[in-house]
Amino acid sequence: MCMHTSLSYTSLDTPIGRIYAVTEGVAVVEIAFERPLCPEADQEHAALRQLREYFNGERFSFDVEINPGRISGFYAAVYRVLREIPYAATCSYKELAQRAGSPSAARAVGQAMSKNPIPVILPCHRVIASDGTLGGYTGGIGVKEKLLALEKRYESARHFPATGK
Repeated sequence: MCMHTSLSYTSLDTPIGRIYAVTEGVAVVEIAFERPLCPEADQEHAALRQLREYFNGERFSFDVEINPGRISGFYAAVYRVLREIPYAATCSYKELAQRAGSPSAARAVGQAMSKNPIPVILPCHRVIASDGTLGGYTGGIGVKEKLLALEKRYESARHFPATGK
């Protein structure tokens, strides 16, 4: 990515390692696990603030503008329903295919997840195999495990807040 001069990135150290938010104006176009080949932004993008809040257990959904690129048809439908998977919940590839209107396209959902340009914000880590195994993840299976564990931990705290706050 970052072939266009209008793109820039900001970075954030997280429990899953350093991540990079590539932006074009106000829209997030990519969340990368490796440093992108474009200029570093001179100010932090709203996406990084929201990602920091997410990793600190203070945010449970994202409202930044995203632009996943020229995606249409099935992938666009998959990414649209992907955003509807609740925080700390999981959904199978098969179930996501059904929600996207193509019940027999579980493998194609897997392909869409592997090409997801905006992981975490488009929560592909919440998509698992029908048998309950995790399946794959672009950032590595260990990252997927950490993201799911982080959400489970903060979901519990969200429903059972500490007393005295």
